[in-house]
Amino acid sequence: MLALMMLALAACSHNGGPSAPAAGSAPAGSAAQSSAATGATGATGATGGAANQACSGGLTGTEPGVVRVTCGGTATIHVQAGATTKDFQGGECHSAGDVWSASAGVIIDATGTHGKYTGPPVDSVAVNNTATAGKGTIQLRLGNRNYYDLGNAAMTVGADAKSAHLDGTSERLSDAPGAKLTIDVTC
Repeated sequence: MLALMMLALAACSHNGGPSAPAAGSAPAGSAAQSSAATGATGATGATGGAANQACSGGLTGTEPGVVRVTCGGTATIHVQAGATTKDFQGGECHSAGDVWSASAGVIIDATGTHGKYTGPPVDSVAVNNTATAGKGTIQLRLGNRNYYDLGNAAMTVGADAKSAHLDGTSERLSDAPGAKLTIDVTC
């Protein structure tokens, strides 16, 4: 599941056109997932992480096991998973052609490729639209639980591409199946 979240963040850092694949669409064990898990995107450093401790947990991105810190942008991402909520400050939004995505937080490598992570618990969120109009993907790590809705979330992107709203349901293999997921993004 963590690898899927890393895949989404890798896709979020991609500014490709409409032909870019939606995050979470790669099957488990695929080359795309492996590339994201090994940091092939080159996104291993912090993005202002130390400046936003609530988002980064004080991590800079250079610690063993940390793949990416996305906390230096201008986006605010409000998430609700069941009864748990969190506001991520410092997220990033990307829009090119028909592709729209947003992400925030810290991605750790559960495989150990980047070293063993031994730091504090971290949270992250990544959302993106899909090729199906009005549908989106939610990948969320919140309070040591993984939640995801891979392509079935209802998604509305603002006309100016500076905001989005997603409503979904955490899938069967997530840590909290059936949890209602609500995401509001302001870029």
